[in-house]
Amino acid sequence: MSYLLELLGRGLLAELTAAFRDVLTDSDCYSTKALKEAVRAPEAVDDDRIMLGIRLLNTRDLAGARTQFTTVVTSDPSNMTSRIGLACALDQLGRTEEAIAHLRSAHEMSPDDPAVVFAIACCSERSGRLDDALAFYAATVEICPKLRNAHERMAAILVTRDDFAAASEVYERLCTLYPDDASLHMTLGNLYYRMGQFDQAVHRYGLALTIDPDNWDARDDLVCMYDKEGMLPEAISEMQETIEREPSFPDNHLRLGDLLQKSGDTHAAMEQYLEAVDLNPNYLEASVKVGTMHLRDGQYSDAAQWFNKAVEINDCLLVGYVGLACSQYECGRVDDAAETIDMAAGIEPNSTLLFAETAKLQLKIAASRQVEQYVVPTYAPDEDSASSTGAHGLLDQQIMRHRESLLVHPNHADLHYRLGLLLRERGRLEEAIASFREALEINPSYVKAIVKLGLALVETGDRDEALPIMQRALDAQPRDIDLHYQLGLMFSDAQEFGLALEQFEDAVAQDPRNIDLHANIALALQNMGLLDRAAAGWQTLCEMAPETEAGCAVLDRAERIRRFDDAGH
Repeated sequence: MSYLLELLGRGLLAELTAAFRDVLTDSDCYSTKALKEAVRAPEAVDDDRIMLGIRLLNTRDLAGARTQFTTVVTSDPSNMTSRIGLACALDQLGRTEEAIAHLRSAHEMSPDDPAVVFAIACCSERSGRLDDALAFYAATVEICPKLRNAHERMAAILVTRDDFAAASEVYERLCTLYPDDASLHMTLGNLYYRMGQFDQAVHRYGLALTIDPDNWDARDDLVCMYDKEGMLPEAISEMQETIEREPSFPDNHLRLGDLLQKSGDTHAAMEQYLEAVDLNPNYLEASVKVGTMHLRDGQYSDAAQWFNKAVEINDCLLVGYVGLACSQYECGRVDDAAETIDMAAGIEPNSTLLFAETAKLQLKIAASRQVEQYVVPTYAPDEDSASSTGAHGLLDQQIMRHRESLLVHPNHADLHYRLGLLLRERGRLEEAIASFREALEINPSYVKAIVKLGLALVETGDRDEALPIMQRALDAQPRDIDLHYQLGLMFSDAQEFGLALEQFEDAVAQDPRNIDLHANIALALQNMGLLDRAAAGWQTLCEMAPETEAGCAVLDRAERIRRFDDAGH
C-alpha cells in the first residue's frame, strides 16, 4: 500500500531455485525410490545423480541434494546444472558464501546467463554486500533488460541509501518497459514526491489513475442503442464482434458480461467477468461482479474472497488519489487537490462496504455450517439495530468480535483498523476515527489506516488536520525504511527468518506491554506486499469465529480480563 515500503519488498525471491526453474526441472518420470536405486547401481552416471539431486531439492531434502550435486561437481567441474543445483541447496542450508562461490564458477563458464548473474546479486544482497549486489543487478539488466526483479531490487537498495534520484531512474525504465502497470507509475510518483518534484508526481499519479480500467468507458453507441431499445441479442452480437476485433480490452468483456447477465445467461456472464479479471487482475468493477455472482448463487466463501480482493484494489486506488491530491497541493493547486480528495472520499465507501459485506458473509458461512449460536454482545446494541440476523445485527456481531479480540490483543493495529471500518459502515464515524488513530499509535507506518483516518476527517469537515495526515501516506522515515528492508531480506530466507522470530520472541517474552510481535511483523510484511493482504483479512475474520479453537480462546481470555477488571484490579 505504501509504495515506498512496498518498493522494498518487490523482486525478492523466497528461494534461489525460483531463478532456475528452466534448469532444475523435475521430469517426474521416475519415482524417488527408482532414482535412488539408479544412483546406487554400478552403471550410475552423472545424469542419474543430477535427476535425483533435483528431486531431493524439490522435496526439501537439502542435505541429500547437496550430496548428489557435490558428487557430480567433483567428477565434472564444468557441469552447469550441478553447480547451480549445489548453489541452491547450499543457499537454502544457510551456507550463502559457499553458494556464491559456486555461482561465480557458473558465471565464469557462462558469463551471459542472466539467471546466474541475478542469483549472485540476490545472495550478495542477503549477505549484506550491497555494492556487489548493485553491480550484479546492473549486469543482469544489461544482459536481460526486461528482467523486472533485477530492476526492483536495485531500486530497493538505492532507497535504503536515500538515493531517491537513482531509484526514480530505475522506475522510469520500468514504466517504459511495463507502461500498463499502474503500480509502477504510482511508485514513481511517490519517489518524485519524496524528492520534491511535485509536478512530475502529479503527472505520474494522474497517469496511473488513467490506466486503471475502472476509469475507462467501453460504451459503444450502437450497443447502447440496442440495449436501450431492448434488443439484447443484437447488443450481445455487436459486443461479441467488438471483442473479436479487440480481444485484449477487459472493459469490453465486462460490458458483454453485463449484457449476458441481463439476458439471463449468468454462466456466460461469469465467464466474461472472469476473462476481464484475467486480462487485468486489478479491475475493481469486474472483481465485485464476480463476487456478486457468487453471492447470488449462495457461494458465500467464494463471494467473500472476491470482495476481499476488491477491497485491496479499491484501497490501492485510494492511495493513488491521495498521492495525486498531496502532489497537487504542494504545487499550489489547492482547488484541484480539494477536488481530488473529494473524489477519493467518493470511492472510499467501496472499501468499508465491501469489508462489511465480507464480515457479514463470514457469519453466514458459519451459520450455513450449523455452528452454535454466536455469543450475545456484552455491550448494548444500538436502539435502531436490526435483528441479530439482519444487516445491522450481523455488523454488530462482528463489531463485538473485534472488541472482544482487542481485550486480549490490545496492540493489534490491524484489529483496530478493521474495527474502524466496521464502525464507519455502521455510521459511527467518531468511533471509527478513534479506532484508526489507535491503529496508527501502534503502527505509524500503517498506510491504509492513514488514508482512512484522513478521509474520515474530511467527512467530518476537518480538512486542516486531514491533509497533513494523508501526506504521511507518501512518506517513510529512514528508520522505517531500514527496518522494512531488513525484514524483507529475512523473510526471503526462511531459515534466518525463523531464527530471527525466535530471538525476538525471547526478547519480548517478559514484556508486560504485550507487543504482539507476530501480528505486527505480519502487518509490516503486508505493507511491503510480501503477504497477501486480502487473504490475511479473511483469515483474521475466520480465526475470530467463536466456533474455532482460536476464537474460543479469545472469548475465554476476554471474559477473564473483564472479570479481573470488574474486581477492581
